[in-house]
Amino acid sequence: MEKRCTFCGKELGFLERDVLGCGGTDQPCCKSCHQKMMPLSMVERCQRALQTGRAVDWRTMQGFLEQHQQGEDTAKRQAEQRKQQRRTGKSCLRCGAPMLSLGKQTFKLGEETFFFSDWNRLFSGSLDLEVEVCKQCQKVEFFLPEGVSLNLNER
Repeated sequence: MEKRCTFCGKELGFLERDVLGCGGTDQPCCKSCHQKMMPLSMVERCQRALQTGRAVDWRTMQGFLEQHQQGEDTAKRQAEQRKQQRRTGKSCLRCGAPMLSLGKQTFKLGEETFFFSDWNRLFSGSLDLEVEVCKQCQKVEFFLPEGVSLNLNER
């Protein structure tokens, strides 16, 4: 076991030694640094240990940080792809920003009355609508889903 704290460089006595997990490796540290570093994320601990130049098995920690960065990059790309898929090509009537689709929602029809309200709603049916929200001002709009036509001549 190393005789110096990875983080502060303090020489470690037999009773002062502690270890702290950093990216798949155990780093020797003093009790004080252990308390300071424990609340930090694994990534932050690895970065701090590598910055000191005293890290044990620094290649393993470097590999951990690279994997973590690749995972973050992949997550960002996937989030952007999901956002692109939600874009509708429509603009907000209020501010002109792009509208994002929240998907199709089913709305129950019928009115609430004191007597027989459940029966009234049961027999009144439902209406499927496409719900879209403005990315900027949060205005919500409702549209008929694609393929559904509304005959306005009927009354």
